[in-house]
Amino acid sequence: MAQFYQALADGQFPPRIAGNLYNGLGSPILTYIYPLPYLLGSIVHFFRFSFADSFKIVIGAEFVFSAVACFFWLKEVFGSTRAAFLGALFYVWVPYRFLLIYVRGSISESTAYTFLPLLFYFLTRLPKKRNILNLALTSLSAAFFLMSQDLVAMISIPIIGGYVLLQSIFNKSPKYFLMAALAGILGFAIASINYLPSLFERNFIRFDEIYALTYVSHFVYFKQLIYSPWGYGFSLPGPNDLMSFQIGLTHLLVLAIFLLVLFVLSLKKISFFKNVSNLFLREVPGQVLVLTAFFLLVFVISTLLMIQNELISTIWRNFPPLGRIDYPWRLLGLTTFALAFIVAFVAKSVKSGLVFVVLVVAVIVANRHHLNINESIMWDDNFFLNYPNTATQIGEFTPKWRQTTQMPIGFDANQKVKVVQGQAAVGNVSAKSNQVSFELDVTSQNARILINKFYFPKVVVVIDSKKLEAFKDFTITGPDSLKLDTEKETSGLILLDLPNGRHAVKIQYSETPLRLFSDYLSLGSLALVLGLIVINFRGPKGFGIFKFT
Repeated sequence: MAQFYQALADGQFPPRIAGNLYNGLGSPILTYIYPLPYLLGSIVHFFRFSFADSFKIVIGAEFVFSAVACFFWLKEVFGSTRAAFLGALFYVWVPYRFLLIYVRGSISESTAYTFLPLLFYFLTRLPKKRNILNLALTSLSAAFFLMSQDLVAMISIPIIGGYVLLQSIFNKSPKYFLMAALAGILGFAIASINYLPSLFERNFIRFDEIYALTYVSHFVYFKQLIYSPWGYGFSLPGPNDLMSFQIGLTHLLVLAIFLLVLFVLSLKKISFFKNVSNLFLREVPGQVLVLTAFFLLVFVISTLLMIQNELISTIWRNFPPLGRIDYPWRLLGLTTFALAFIVAFVAKSVKSGLVFVVLVVAVIVANRHHLNINESIMWDDNFFLNYPNTATQIGEFTPKWRQTTQMPIGFDANQKVKVVQGQAAVGNVSAKSNQVSFELDVTSQNARILINKFYFPKVVVVIDSKKLEAFKDFTITGPDSLKLDTEKETSGLILLDLPNGRHAVKIQYSETPLRLFSDYLSLGSLALVLGLIVINFRGPKGFGIFKFT
């Protein structure tokens, strides 16, 4: 968040380079990661909140808003305030959501699971009011979801597609299907500022090389889903992880009640079960029953794909897209989402108000200890703004021209320019996250100058108003220019050869044609969608998004 904010302050729009990471060598991490969580945090920080407080405000607001969004979605489906309330409560008051906040500190996944129910709300509303306004709002919610966390988006797309297909069948409306597809395309176009570089410029970094088989060591054992001790450590190979992956005891209780309800409903032709059903259960529309069966399938598949098992491992090996999910237990987010719908179904179908009250109390009590923090450490804004490490666990955003993913040692982060051969005086050095400029007086016949910044396409080097071309007019340190057994920590940097005389030098990180296209596509699509919302907005009566009926 701090690096994102600093990039904005340095005039990067959109932010692409985190200038202080890798001990000041910089990192292209902002080119690839989801921007929305850090944009929200930067907006809060702009109003003079510290970065730590900005993080807390954003992640806390998301926790509340995700419950609100889930409530309105479930209210739209079930038409019941009680069902919507209980489903929304179970959606947020669950071990995995507290794991995201208090253990992993994953503001990105928290953001994604805030906008996922909002997207489903608009997808549910769209067939009822197939107009431009709802199309635009669906597109915007899709964009926000996509820009929150790419892995959550990837694992959710099949569920979103299945839900849209079912809604199309229920409403017998090809027009709805086309509108939902168009909303998805517009949402992706807005999010293209992140997704196009992530999809087509991944070969510039070491991500796929490092994460290719990460998932192998992070499957979950079945008993961990039932119960595993709450901890504040890391996910480890084997069953002895230092964090908990339990689904939630109360959530499993509701699942058992749901299966019992299904059993009674399936045997309604028998007089005894018909009497039980009439006494304890309400009639539920067939469409809602089908949707509940769909989310039960989502729950079952998501759970099975997490479990340590040779057959499951074989599925992951033979279906490459799954390998992009670095940790199989990320699917706990989908089980939580699916269970929220199932909980709402139980609250809708079971007549007893006592069951509702018991479940509310039970879920709060069962998860009451998960709100505790492990340890309080106070870091000020300077710590985050000048953070010198990679900001990731294993340096997966290291540019491919660097021969190692290890942290550089022995660099002075403030020394952006270094004379490595010949004699030259360096002056008027100016450095931002995305550029370095300086003046150079070469007093020897030639001088070789090392710029302590990673090379990354498209970096523009200008010497005395003349643009240089990478690998032709200037060198990237690597096997041809280094003794890698002793100098690999300086690999991937920019190396200039300059003749005798005075020179003005500027190194500027710029956009590749693909990134530039994605910038304009994203900005243009956002302007289009916002324009449609403004043009079609008719005030509270015409809008009526959150109006109770």
